[in-house]
Amino acid sequence: MVDLLWDDSVSDWQGRLGLTDARIEQAVQAAAALRGFDRGHIGVRITDDPTIHAINVRHLSHDYPTDVISFPYSDSPDRIEGELVASVETARQNAADVGWPTGNEVLLYVIHGVLHIGGMEDHRAEDRALMRQAERQALQRLGIAVPDQEAGRDRQGGSADG
Repeated sequence: MVDLLWDDSVSDWQGRLGLTDARIEQAVQAAAALRGFDRGHIGVRITDDPTIHAINVRHLSHDYPTDVISFPYSDSPDRIEGELVASVETARQNAADVGWPTGNEVLLYVIHGVLHIGGMEDHRAEDRALMRQAERQALQRLGIAVPDQEAGRDRQGGSADG
């Protein structure tokens, strides 16, 4: 099982998003399983745009807020190790654009971050297509249908490992 390490920020946002610990954990487990991991540790932090903007500048030299940033900590083929930071404010805006709940958008960011931590990239078109497919599969495991507008939308986030 992939253990979750919760930042205090998660509980600050959960009630407003209608997300439970179990739901976030299901998203992490689904994405990790798609990458072939059943052991490890993932840290989850949910924050606002100013905070993720500062993290983006500091770690990736990108001077803008973003949806999710991932920090892989290990290249072990046996364990997934890392941390992700997701912006609820960006999620709220993007969710409104595609017409689904903000909580679903946050779960998508969690999944996207875990996929990055698990080694997936999305810099090239072929890689982005594989990432979108994996995101849809993980969401389907949670019983969440992806809106048509969401299926082709690019994430703006990044991974701190390149």
